[in-house]
Amino acid sequence: MKVTVMFRNNWFGGDGWTYYPKTIEISDNCPICGKPRGKSKSYRFCEDGQWFVVDVWKNPCGHIDFYKDCLIEAQELLEKVKWKIGIVMSVERNY
Repeated sequence: MKVTVMFRNNWFGGDGWTYYPKTIEISDNCPICGKPRGKSKSYRFCEDGQWFVVDVWKNPCGHIDFYKDCLIEAQELLEKVKWKIGIVMSVERNY
């Protein structure tokens, strides 16, 4: 599921002055119960005089996806993909 969420660096130890929309890939299923996530839709909002568009969704299971958790999930998925690609490449090199 590809979604655009708000990245804020203070969630990860930054000063809080850096924030911007970031498009990420997350699982189609809720990380808590495994049921399908809700369908995303665009949401436009103004912050400090700047307009942003991000995605919002409501999971039918009732669990809430926080953007920070989605960013962490996306990073973990990316690392898994890189790891799998590394294994495939190392196996291919052995032939």
